[in-house]
Amino acid sequence: MKWKAGDKEKLKKIIKQVSGNIDDIEGDLLQSARIQGNGDMWCYAPLTNQMTRVHRGTRVYIISEKEDHDGRVLVYTTTVEVVLIKKAELIEVGFN
Repeated sequence: MKWKAGDKEKLKKIIKQVSGNIDDIEGDLLQSARIQGNGDMWCYAPLTNQMTRVHRGTRVYIISEKEDHDGRVLVYTTTVEVVLIKKAELIEVGFN
């Protein structure tokens, strides 16, 4: 999965929102989602080209809605990781 210019800008916006710098954000805030289930799962981290363990229940922000060939979307986790995860594994929770 290749990075697009829009993905980089959206990631910057997510990081500002998560860090609490909402005054610097242009446009609307982004809604979050959670990884459903309990326990751990292994996800591919394209920035480091490695598999990484992610805890289910972790809050994530979708960077790119475009799915790859395995049906995964690019997300930013609140544990400061960028991973690919199947969209079916996510539950949108909005601004809670």
